[in-house]
Amino acid sequence: MIDSVKVMLDNSGMEFTYRCDDRMLWSDTARQVPYLPVVYSHESIDYQFCYQVGHGGEWHDMSIVITWSNKPVAIWPLSVAVKDGRPKIDSQGLPLLPPLFVADCPATSRKKISKLCFELAKNIAAHVGVDSWCSNESFIQEWGMSDWHVEAMQHGAGSSMQHEVYVDLSPDLSGIKAHFRKRYKSLINTGLRMWTVKLLDSDDKKIWQQFRDLHFMVAGRKTRSDESWDIQLEHIANKSAFLIYLTDDKDTMVGGGLFYQTKDEGLYAVGAYDRSLFDKPIGHVVQHRAIEEFKKRGVRWYKVGLRPYATDTPQPTEKEVSIAEFKHGFASHVFPLYKLHFEQD
Repeated sequence: MIDSVKVMLDNSGMEFTYRCDDRMLWSDTARQVPYLPVVYSHESIDYQFCYQVGHGGEWHDMSIVITWSNKPVAIWPLSVAVKDGRPKIDSQGLPLLPPLFVADCPATSRKKISKLCFELAKNIAAHVGVDSWCSNESFIQEWGMSDWHVEAMQHGAGSSMQHEVYVDLSPDLSGIKAHFRKRYKSLINTGLRMWTVKLLDSDDKKIWQQFRDLHFMVAGRKTRSDESWDIQLEHIANKSAFLIYLTDDKDTMVGGGLFYQTKDEGLYAVGAYDRSLFDKPIGHVVQHRAIEEFKKRGVRWYKVGLRPYATDTPQPTEKEVSIAEFKHGFASHVFPLYKLHFEQD
């Protein structure tokens, strides 16, 4: 299957280089985009791919750097898989992301490339036997619908919308914190008196193992492979991620959150908190300290996460709405997450 998909890529009308063949080219191109979401970073792609492989199936990373007029102009996270006997086309287990363009790529070129990429995705899906697939478009600091979005709609895609909450990190810290929910400020101060706040930004296996153990205790089971945890520690060591964690007066870890970043965007990846302390402001302190760290590192926006509402379809659980309400208390902005659904002919 994968050999025939590669032939389709070769015949797509685009020049390209596979990410796995030239990681430096991907990095160099990514640095030239006006806004780089975490999901387009090497670290996110590597982690998501490892996570999916750890949960079974046959996975192939087909991510490419697209060249136009002899210049690298776009990066496109793309994967093809077969899991539980069902073929998939996506971005390493996430809904298929659109190509992301460098700042000086002409509008006409963007439109042509978006058209070629969408037609290629549609053809690959048909070739491998995918009945339906979807694509997501999050905030990238641009106005209007993308060429990818318009192309999808012209090909009969269905469109729906969800919400994501972000923190604008451009003001000074007092300006950022002015957007916090009013009661959060006293809760954060209470939490700062209760626990010691610490930052892991190095390859400290002992601390990382404590966080893994806490996650296992909270989840009640092993949720993913050892390799995926090892990759995340590597990302902390190379400064593309960090762990904010809290300890009590006995130096026992009681909670923590892992956060990723690019030059432009921070992302809340995973958290683990002692369930016996859920009535205490433990998550508030972790978020507060992470925002300070993102600001220190010069990140432009912090993507806190999805913000489901009770009226969404499908309807979220009460727990999902509660968690989202907590996250929203730190946000300065709510942006649309466009979901494009495509049914194959």
